[in-house]
Amino acid sequence: MHASGRDDNNFKLRQLCIVMWILVFFTLAAGGLLAQQKPYAINGCIQTTAVKAEDNDGFLFGFDRVRLMFKGNLNPVVNFRLHVDFAKQSTDTDKDGDSPGIIKDAEMKIKANSKVTVLFGKTKTPIGSEFNVAGPKIDFVKRGLGQALVFERNIGAMVKVRKLNKKNLGFDLGIFNPGPNKASDVGSPAAGNDYTIAARVLANPLKNIYAEAYFGNAMTSIAGQENVSIFGAGTRTKFNKLQVKGEYMSRNDGNSPANDGTDFWLSAGYMLTNKIESVVKLEKLDVSADENDQSITVLGLNYFFNPKNRHQSKICVNYQMSDLAGKDAIHLLFQVIY
Repeated sequence: MHASGRDDNNFKLRQLCIVMWILVFFTLAAGGLLAQQKPYAINGCIQTTAVKAEDNDGFLFGFDRVRLMFKGNLNPVVNFRLHVDFAKQSTDTDKDGDSPGIIKDAEMKIKANSKVTVLFGKTKTPIGSEFNVAGPKIDFVKRGLGQALVFERNIGAMVKVRKLNKKNLGFDLGIFNPGPNKASDVGSPAAGNDYTIAARVLANPLKNIYAEAYFGNAMTSIAGQENVSIFGAGTRTKFNKLQVKGEYMSRNDGNSPANDGTDFWLSAGYMLTNKIESVVKLEKLDVSADENDQSITVLGLNYFFNPKNRHQSKICVNYQMSDLAGKDAIHLLFQVIY
């Protein structure tokens, strides 16, 4: 008991030190760097949620995101971004063991030329169309079922290429530490040939049409484990007041039946007024663990306080219907971006 108490105290002390370091960093940055009139910026978001689950008589309030971001240009070639989430301290270390969970992104970007950027640090892998949309800008309160399949954030290096021709072709190619979140922690950092490779090809041929395809492979040399691969494609279109989006992904994961399978979703949103948007989403998750299969329909309304900057301050109301018993729910979101 005494040892457990000491471990808990050490855990809390580490959390406190991380938070204090970050606060000191941001204070010094704001007071010192900004005073030099360099192109630095601090912003973030707060997302308060209220969820009424089918098996709960009342709403449960909480935070999905309490984030702070510090970014800037050090010179014409190098810029950086530090992104933290104070709502994630209960998961102090990411499942991949790469870094404290409070650190979402920590990136150094080198601009090779107008089309090519090289990134080092912790960032999102280019796997998953919905996953790669910033949390404050998604159309629904919660991300979809496919987030159980994607490769999560990880530490590594990535090349990003954009606007290769008139059709705005581009691609991302990254190499990361082995076993990112939701890749079953396959591989070993001690093995020199265990990496996660992830790539995405994208095109924006017309102003209102965007499409992408992606592929990832989490490699392992550990006996009894299998490589985890994933591929998928997503698209979005927008015509006047109507927008339509969709994505299909397939994951081959011999280590985890719950994460081996496919996910498909299709959504639409229509601006009823310049402040109110109606949205609907259909999604089906089909995995080898049949008890985890699920189909959902989400109906929602989004209210934007500032039509010129829709996600700056908004309220979202979603009603989720599921074919699994007890999974129907009402989701409310109250968001500010500052």
